[in-house]
Amino acid sequence: MIFRQLFEPETSTYSYLIACERTRRACLIDSVASEVSKIIDLLQELDLKLVYTLETHVHADHVTGAGL
Repeated sequence: MIFRQLFEPETSTYSYLIACERTRRACLIDSVASEVSKIIDLLQELDLKLVYTLETHVHADHVTGAGL
């Protein structure tokens, strides 16, 4: 399993990237829109294919990046 905890300091928001080492398929949890380019870079660096995005709650503190 690949696991990364990501932190966006302006809103103090944590996001999580989990992936399978064998299939290279990844899931992004609670992403932040302003961090999408960094997340794309990380996916490329780790040679991962993003197949799911999940939101665990309503985000009053930031705009989600899931749709992007």
